[in-house]
Amino acid sequence: MRVRRAGRVSIVVQLSSVERQLLDDLTAELTTLLDARDTMPPGAPGDPALTRLLPDAYREDAEAAAEFRRFTEDELVTAKLADAHTLADTARSDSEITLDRTSVIPWLRTLTDLRLVLAARLGIQHDDDAGDTSAEAEPAQRVYLWLGNLQGWILEALQR
Repeated sequence: MRVRRAGRVSIVVQLSSVERQLLDDLTAELTTLLDARDTMPPGAPGDPALTRLLPDAYREDAEAAAEFRRFTEDELVTAKLADAHTLADTARSDSEITLDRTSVIPWLRTLTDLRLVLAARLGIQHDDDAGDTSAEAEPAQRVYLWLGNLQGWILEALQR
C-alpha cells in the first residue's frame, strides 16, 4: 500500500490485489450488517457492531433516543451504504485510485465504519484499549491496525 499526493487537490492510493480484495470483503460484510438491522425485532438486543455504527443520540433518555432514531436512522444507514459501495467500487476498479477532496470523504467515513465494526468484535472501547489479544484475534487485530494506517496516510497526504 502506498498513498501519495497527486497535484494540488488529489491523492493516489495504490493497493495490492490482496488489499483491494480485503477492502471488498470488509465492505461487503459492512453492508450485510447494515442491511440486517431491518430483520431484527424491535427492542431485541442488537449486534454490538451495529450499536457502535448507530449509537443512541441520547444515552440517558431511551424515549428521546428512539424518537431521534426514528427520524434519522434510515438516512444515516443509506449514507453509510452509499459510502461503502463507493469505496468498494473504486478499490475494485484499479490498483491505483485517484481521490480528490470530495471523493475521499466516502473512503474516510467507510474506513471509520470498518474500524468501528472490528473494534466492537475485538472488544476495543477506547484508543488505548487493546481488546482481544488472543491468537485467534490476531488477524482481526492486524486488519484493524492496517485500516487505521490507511486512514492516517490518506489524511496525512491530504494535509500536504
